Amino acid sequence: MRRILSRMRQAEPDVRSYAVTHRNGQLILPQAEQWDQLIYSAHGAVTVHTGLGSWVVPPHRAVWVPGGVGHRIDVAGRTSLRTLYFAARLQALPARCQVIAVSRLLRELILHAVATAPLYLSDLRHSHLVAVLVDLLDSVAPDPALQLPAPAEPRARALADLLRSHHSEPITALASLAGASRRTLERLFLAETGMTIGEWRRRLRMLEALRLLADGRAVSWVAGAVGYSTPSAFSTAFRAELGSSPAQYLRSTTSARQG
Repeated sequence: MRRILSRMRQAEPDVRSYAVTHRNGQLILPQAEQWDQLIYSAHGAVTVHTGLGSWVVPPHRAVWVPGGVGHRIDVAGRTSLRTLYFAARLQALPARCQVIAVSRLLRELILHAVATAPLYLSDLRHSHLVAVLVDLLDSVAPDPALQLPAPAEPRARALADLLRSHHSEPITALASLAGASRRTLERLFLAETGMTIGEWRRRLRMLEALRLLADGRAVSWVAGAVGYSTPSAFSTAFRAELGSSPAQYLRSTTSARQG
């Protein structure tokens, strides 16, 4: 009875959840300005797009999206999304989008919180769960290798769109289509994304590769799909960008699903 009365006095929870299993296509989760989101895929990979950039979320990563940041999600294959909404007043993480590594402990806590929510800090058990979640989230360093910043300048943005649809076309030819010289666009990309065009394209290819690998595609097939002439060239670029081979990545993804 005491817990019921407490919840009556505090009708607004501190943490909410949203769980959905989705197949191919775009998905827009419920969004509210005063609620920060932790987007986690328990199975499959998704890509989160905002006006500031794109983030890939394989099963051992999550994306933090602050309240008020509009976004959409691209889903490939069967994907199980498990999302937590934290009241912005909790200030659980900084007010910027970022990718977070999900350990086995954090994964289990996320799944438990999603199943238990709504959570109220007035409930001692809920308060402990939220405190541990926030502490773990705050202790994990952001993973910049899984995000792709978006240039805003019109010519740079036009080239970024061309790079997305032309995996193997020479950059100089695409720069001409974007309406500027490669030298000008290199300067714009570096200023707006912190990356050269070549680095940005390589990151783009790797993020697309992560999505395809998580969807169960073979490494040799993924290599060609993202613009590499041979699987060995793809594996070398994958290791340089993400610190592991595609095979090691697949093992870590499988471990994340089963752990």
